[in-house]
Amino acid sequence: MNRTSLLLLTALCLPACDQTSGVSDTGPANGSATVAKHYEGPKPEGVSTPNDAVTTTFYIPQAAIGDMYEIEAGELALVRGRAPEVKAFARQMVEDHRKTSAQLKAFVADHPTNIAIPQNMDARRQAMLANLNQAGPDEFDSVYVGQQAAAHQEALNLHGSYARRGDYPALKALATKTVDLISAHKRHAEALATRFGPEARPVPSGT
Repeated sequence: MNRTSLLLLTALCLPACDQTSGVSDTGPANGSATVAKHYEGPKPEGVSTPNDAVTTTFYIPQAAIGDMYEIEAGELALVRGRAPEVKAFARQMVEDHRKTSAQLKAFVADHPTNIAIPQNMDARRQAMLANLNQAGPDEFDSVYVGQQAAAHQEALNLHGSYARRGDYPALKALATKTVDLISAHKRHAEALATRFGPEARPVPSGT
């Protein structure tokens, strides 16, 4: 192969070789960051405080995806979690988020929002679950509660913002009800993170 052919081949290869993950570099419509190859924790999807302006078009899919993540993460923690307190929390997350998911689906079915409930999680939540699946036995509880503390802060920002500044009055009422539940979850998750989170000691094997 001559030098000219080699340079041409290198130029053609660079765009493809630069793909460091399976996630496109094109971010969601709201401008949030895409998932990094090595996941580093929940990243807010355009709602950084509990008082941001949130549209119904944004709120419904994000609330639904948040429930999907919580249910699947909780089910995984019920299998892989070690500390009884972590497993009890996971069980509560599955139960509570199944309820909030059902309430949101019922609302969409009964009101003319013209917004469909997503069938699948976004790439970011899928990466969070992959992060959990890849955690070793001694670190699983730590990774799970660390994610939960951050994820419930994000959820509180989302639901709190819509409850205050949403554009659909009936849905604002549902968001307000959800805020109370998410606030309780956040306090519980933060307490567990103090005991089992990334800054705490992992639960020893065999416990």
